Amino acid sequence: MNIALVTAYDATLATAAPVPGLRSLGWSESPPQGLSDLDLTRITDAIAAGRAASTRRTYAWQWGRFERWCAGRGITAMPASPVTVCAYLADFAAQDVAAGTIECACAAIAAAHETEGEVNPIADQSVKAVRRGLRRTLGTAPRRQSRPLSTDDIRRMLANIDRATARGARDAALILVGFASALRRSELAGLELADIEPKPEGLLIRVRKSKTDPEARGQLVGVADGRHAETDPVTALDAWLAHRGTWPGQLFTGFHHDRIGSRPFTGSGLARMLKERAAAAGIPSERVSGHSLRAGHATTAALAGVGLDRIAAQTRHTRISTLVEHYIRPLEAMRVTSSRDLGL
Repeated sequence: MNIALVTAYDATLATAAPVPGLRSLGWSESPPQGLSDLDLTRITDAIAAGRAASTRRTYAWQWGRFERWCAGRGITAMPASPVTVCAYLADFAAQDVAAGTIECACAAIAAAHETEGEVNPIADQSVKAVRRGLRRTLGTAPRRQSRPLSTDDIRRMLANIDRATARGARDAALILVGFASALRRSELAGLELADIEPKPEGLLIRVRKSKTDPEARGQLVGVADGRHAETDPVTALDAWLAHRGTWPGQLFTGFHHDRIGSRPFTGSGLARMLKERAAAAGIPSERVSGHSLRAGHATTAALAGVGLDRIAAQTRHTRISTLVEHYIRPLEAMRVTSSRDLGL
């Protein structure tokens, strides 16, 4: 077994993802005296945990694409020369991908070379120059932003849900708790029953691990009681729990033939559900995604005059500038536009 090539696997996709290996630590491929393959595997697993599983999957896909591109041209992928990487990035950009996709490919190539203890071609000045040029050519603005769901959108979606059914109760609870909490889609889908603590004023949600808390210190998010019974997230969650039961484990589950199942509910499942519920309510669903609830919370709160500090505390943005750029600036552009005074 080549210890330096030990990889981490995502159980869902069964996709090998490169992680920093033993060679990158200056160790040989043979286990040091007194250590077993199991010891080295555990070391590798610990190093792999330094990156989120979603990052490892993305890097695996990007590295696989680079390897296939090199193989098709008879070029060595590992180690890759800077000129090879430059040619690959230019070819990739010609396929009308976003600048962020190019940057992700660079990160994956760098990580793979780190795994093998090879010189990182991404650090070469020629590659840096190509990346700069591609960023200017492609632009760095997001190409497709999620549609923020407003309070009116939420009401329309709920009006088309049969909340007497288990699936309807679950979807209503997901929509209302997700909108009120502003959780990320992975955080919402990954909640467990133990993460929910009822309070006299609403709910206290413990987010065990998040994008801004990779070391799992834990973060607390409050959800206040709703003003109206039909849109109260606490009432909706209670209705779902009446179907689900109070057994420990994942709060929101999947379904099997319209019966509550044991398979995990995922962020992608949340996105599909939101699209379907939006379309059923007559809401354009092309840009509705798993992020639409979180984006909708931020924009709706800003329109209501809530201060940026309170919104950032709820969304747990570490930089106010990110909150402003993604959610507040589009609202401000509509508020101050002088086109309103042209008499058209």
